[in-house]
Amino acid sequence: MSTPNAVPERPAAAEPHPDAGASRGTAPQRQLSTFLKVSIILLAALTVASISLLFIGDFQGKFERVFATFFVFAVFVGLTALDTRRELKSEWYAPVALIANSYILALLLIVTWMTPYDPFSLGWSLLWKGIVVIGVTRLVLLCCQGLLSMSEGKPESIARFAFITSMLAVLAGILFTAPIAIETFNVTIPELYWKIAVATLILTALGLAITLLLRWFYAAPDRDAARAKLRPATPDRAVSAEPYRAVPLAGPAAQAAPPAQPAQPGSLTAAPAAPGAGPLLPWPTFADGRPIPALPNGQPDFSVPGAPLPPQ
Repeated sequence: MSTPNAVPERPAAAEPHPDAGASRGTAPQRQLSTFLKVSIILLAALTVASISLLFIGDFQGKFERVFATFFVFAVFVGLTALDTRRELKSEWYAPVALIANSYILALLLIVTWMTPYDPFSLGWSLLWKGIVVIGVTRLVLLCCQGLLSMSEGKPESIARFAFITSMLAVLAGILFTAPIAIETFNVTIPELYWKIAVATLILTALGLAITLLLRWFYAAPDRDAARAKLRPATPDRAVSAEPYRAVPLAGPAAQAAPPAQPAQPGSLTAAPAAPGAGPLLPWPTFADGRPIPALPNGQPDFSVPGAPLPPQ
């Protein structure tokens, strides 16, 4: 007998399948990488700094300075997007690239808003200074990447020289690009500064040369193995794989030749044919018609003086 007040049980709600959202067309949300987060924060901070430079520096030449500011921001965004795709290749690349891009942005913003106004050369001055700063900084970054990649999986001496050379390259890049911003504050760079910068550049070249020499030395076994695989097998000129037969002699050589005898192993008159070989070749002779000697295996000895070259 059923109870009148009984509430019928409801079927339990089916749990959503993990792929239900994907089947309905909703794409999974991607998480921002740490590199991109820090880049956005630095971009915002340097933008605030550029606004402060707007009130400190010379406001004349508004069009050139505003256009240069947008150009610098575009360069920063482009380099950050490029480095975001390459950050997974190595652990050290992301922080070093972030420092390099921030250095470019900060230095060029100072140059843009602190360079004294000149109605004829302001735009050209901002352009060449921006090209120099971007080119030198990215060149230093590529140099560091190449050096540290070169030392992966190699002895510790290569890694040590590669790291020291990378640090010297970074220091040389800073020493040669920082005066571009320093001179905008009417500060004269002493000669000793440039001597130190050139000395650092020479030490960088020395470290690069030593690293390349060590890399070449330790890579010698790999080169020998690759060369051995590519080296073709050279045939022996003294022994030919082709079977030969005796030919009747003519002229003075035929008169001086002894009567024919049964062929013996290693004789000069005949050679056994190789199994499955084609027709026998004529026995090679000297220029005067005499047959050349035979090797113990019954093949012509092409190494004797005056003998013809073996067939190729």
